[in-house]
Amino acid sequence: MSKSPYPDRVTVLTRLGVASFSALFAALGIGIWGAGPPAWWVAAGVTALIAVIVTVLIYAWVVQPLMAHRIDDSRVDELDELTPTLSRHGITVKLFEFMALADRYGNRLSVAIVGIDHLHDLVSEFGDQARDSALEAITEVLTETIRMPDRIGRYEEDKFLTILPETNMSGACQIAERIRSAVYKTDIGITTRRKVRLTVSIGVTVFRRGEDLNQLLSRATRILAQAKTQGRNRVLTDLAA
Repeated sequence: MSKSPYPDRVTVLTRLGVASFSALFAALGIGIWGAGPPAWWVAAGVTALIAVIVTVLIYAWVVQPLMAHRIDDSRVDELDELTPTLSRHGITVKLFEFMALADRYGNRLSVAIVGIDHLHDLVSEFGDQARDSALEAITEVLTETIRMPDRIGRYEEDKFLTILPETNMSGACQIAERIRSAVYKTDIGITTRRKVRLTVSIGVTVFRRGEDLNQLLSRATRILAQAKTQGRNRVLTDLAA
């Protein structure tokens, strides 16, 4: 992602504000000081007070909003455009962090790739709006089914990657089965008059200490492909894990 322009704006605006008000205060001070010694202390106090007020206003009205915008801008690529989940980049970064902890401390870690069955056929028949409705409904099921420590993100157009920390194969399979069952029971309104029921296939595997990100995701993707080949609407695991 390109570097945000906001730090430069903050610097320029702040310097301009400080320079302008410094000149104003200097002129004010000279004018008051010319009145004689009794006014010196008044001039110094008034100038200092105004300087503090102006500094606070510049920070509140200029610096803080722009810095907040800068932070938000830096996180844009972590969020998915169509669903309230992490993007492929965001979920991959999270997975890498969990893998690092699991590799160092021996924590249990499982992942599940959830693939929506026949989503492309649905789009071909009803259009992009049907896809958006399906993604919204399935995302809602996923977020309601997973646990608080779990993470989820849209990995591909019709796939979600779910990170299950502190979870072994048995626990991951239970969560995956809950997801599959919940999706299967959900009526999805793809038009104002048409509802359908979709299914998902899920590939589950566990992290093996020493492996890299590509090895883990490739294995989970391969298991998902096998689940689809075997008939879809099922959870398939890496029995060798």
